Amino acid sequence: MLAVLVVAGMGASFAFGGLNALALTSMFSSSSTERDSQVVQSVTRVQEVALLSLHIEGVSKHEGNGEIFGVAVPASEKTTLIQYAFDAKLGIDGSQVKIESTGSTSFRVTIPEFIGMGFDDPVFADPLESNNALSWLTPAAVQTRMINNILSEENKQEYITLNEAALQAQAEAFYSGIIESIDPEVSIAFEFAK
Repeated sequence: MLAVLVVAGMGASFAFGGLNALALTSMFSSSSTERDSQVVQSVTRVQEVALLSLHIEGVSKHEGNGEIFGVAVPASEKTTLIQYAFDAKLGIDGSQVKIESTGSTSFRVTIPEFIGMGFDDPVFADPLESNNALSWLTPAAVQTRMINNILSEENKQEYITLNEAALQAQAEAFYSGIIESIDPEVSIAFEFAK
């Protein structure tokens, strides 16, 4: 008799639980909406000329130690790694380019300083952390700061410096193509800003 009551109780609990779950899902639900409003404040005409696109991939590393009264605590090291990839656009401000006639069939093209024009398709992987036993004493790395360092003006300038020869060659090819399409017999000299 006791066994029958236990089995009946379990069956009733199971049935009530199933019905209760169905009832709860229909009784409790959630809905959400998302809204984004944007207003274009201004439109600025630019004459930027992209000469190179660099595909860059890397890993940024931040290391920290916990300190007590200015003394590093052993085994409190924390390392954060962020893997990233993006395309860096390098070029010139086309409005600053000067094309001057130096003779009846010769021109001088003055190219301004190269600029970093921005980044396309940035991808940042979720950060990975390596923690030691007492790493809770170490403040977490600020991921936004790490990403801003990756996309910094200093890095843009480094990309320009490392690729200056390619930028000059591409600027010469670009403007020579334009001028020679009008007169293929013309002679062109290039001058680059320092």
